Amino acid sequence: MAHSSRLYFLVGPSGAGKDTLLNQLKKIQYADNQPIVAHRYITRPVRENDENHIELSEFDFNRRKEAELFLYNWESHGNQYAIGKEVKKWVKSGQNVIINGSRQYLSTAREVYPKVIPVWLTVSEEVLRQRLHNRGRETSKEIEARIQINRKLEKLKLNNCTFINNDQSIEDTIGQIIALIEMNNI
Repeated sequence: MAHSSRLYFLVGPSGAGKDTLLNQLKKIQYADNQPIVAHRYITRPVRENDENHIELSEFDFNRRKEAELFLYNWESHGNQYAIGKEVKKWVKSGQNVIINGSRQYLSTAREVYPKVIPVWLTVSEEVLRQRLHNRGRETSKEIEARIQINRKLEKLKLNNCTFINNDQSIEDTIGQIIALIEMNNI
């Protein structure tokens, strides 16, 4: 059967493990058809132990946006985020590609690129709270605010999404991602 590559749009709350999942997919080969992890362009400085992104000034971000170099772009937590149009070439060349996206932007992402496959990473509230606490970026008050935002956004769960729970080990979650890709590659 012919290989059919796809674009996957990974969403979930901050602290659900998206960065850990994507970093692991970049380091170790799990399957022949595992996805390339797309980089994001963000108007936020690169920090230690943060996702590997391309830092842009507001000026440079807006120049690229006006030049229509982005497939997707959105604002979140006071920063601008984007995915470059190069990912469409990667998919066309036969590569599966996974994007670290945004739940609020998911409906728009589907309109912009209807073939995108949404993957919603979920995590229990108890695990989410513990992960946010462990990473040490937010105060207790900020963690509770993120929990409240997550409760609201969880109600947005859209149809035609694949939901993957990340309460278990990262290897189990990667296994679910690889199984999803294998199912879609026929």
